[in-house]
Amino acid sequence: MGILSQLMEKLHVLLALLAIWILSTSGQVHLANRIHDKAGWWDYNHIILGTVTAVLSVMFLVKCCRHGQWRLYFGWCLGQFGPIAKDCRKLAQRQLPAAGSPGLLTFIEGIGLLLMLAIGLTGLAWLATLDSSLAMSWRSWHIMLSDYLIWYLVVHAIASFSHFLELMR
Repeated sequence: MGILSQLMEKLHVLLALLAIWILSTSGQVHLANRIHDKAGWWDYNHIILGTVTAVLSVMFLVKCCRHGQWRLYFGWCLGQFGPIAKDCRKLAQRQLPAAGSPGLLTFIEGIGLLLMLAIGLTGLAWLATLDSSLAMSWRSWHIMLSDYLIWYLVVHAIASFSHFLELMR
């Protein structure tokens, strides 16, 4: 097995670890509309790992969407809300939704794919526009989306835990 295929197999876990690290250390980052002269390890760590995470997010999105699998995560874009509504009704009846099929869990995963992509793109746009008037706007979007990612990770963890409960039955 080649290095690239090994990376693709572990991409989900790697992205989760990177996202958690970057989010948990972002309070140490002091970047605004430029990289200041006294930028330190935390600033450069955020820039480098954020760039790596942005690239890996694109790779993960491609991996998840090839061979028509995009319909699993983004069927709602085609107006296919039935499986999501069905899973919500199941939850109301205290039944866990099935994993790996169109429905609530894959909808949640699809939102995460888009969120990671958007965070990466806004971070790269912020980096590309440093020293310009646009930098602070990109920074604002990047931070807002990152705040959403924190809530997404909580929802994703709960959904993942429910999947493990389903497997244990």
